[in-house]
Amino acid sequence: MNKYVLSSALTLLLAQSSVFAYDYSYTENTSKDGAADFYVGAGLGVLGGDAADVCDARNLNCTSWKTFVGYRPLENFAIEGAYQNLFSGRFTGEDGNSYKVESTGLSASALGIMPLKDNLDFFGKLGFLAWEGRINGTAQADGTDMLLGGGIQSKINDNLGLRGEVEYVGGDLDSTNYSAGLTYSTF
Repeated sequence: MNKYVLSSALTLLLAQSSVFAYDYSYTENTSKDGAADFYVGAGLGVLGGDAADVCDARNLNCTSWKTFVGYRPLENFAIEGAYQNLFSGRFTGEDGNSYKVESTGLSASALGIMPLKDNLDFFGKLGFLAWEGRINGTAQADGTDMLLGGGIQSKINDNLGLRGEVEYVGGDLDSTNYSAGLTYSTF
């Protein structure tokens, strides 16, 4: 009987020591799963090239603006879509009538990103811009041209950032947009 009491006491002692030997430190899994790596932004810019020539010839406003949304599944890669208002304004034609002119576009791009520091990234952009030029709401010119660009972005805090970029649109539009803006990201 003493054998059973002794073995039961020894088993109980070992069971208690294994309970107290449990590692209670907990570290949360902070690895990214890619589910919430979205960003949005807006920017103001100035046009150069053929679009700027049209602005200058008609005395239009060459200030462009855009809004964009992107998804960054990897640290070095993102996909981005944007709505761009390239230029707009009114001019008086040779016939004395007033005309409203505007050019807008939708773009889709892939971004290659090179992190320089924790809060500073360089990026290159390759994509397409589908644009349209309208006079009094009627399309006068349109096209889909290659978009090539690059820039730098910096985080102000966990969610807000600053972004500066240059975008060249080849083909019929043959213009360059120099812009700066703000971003809001979920990562």
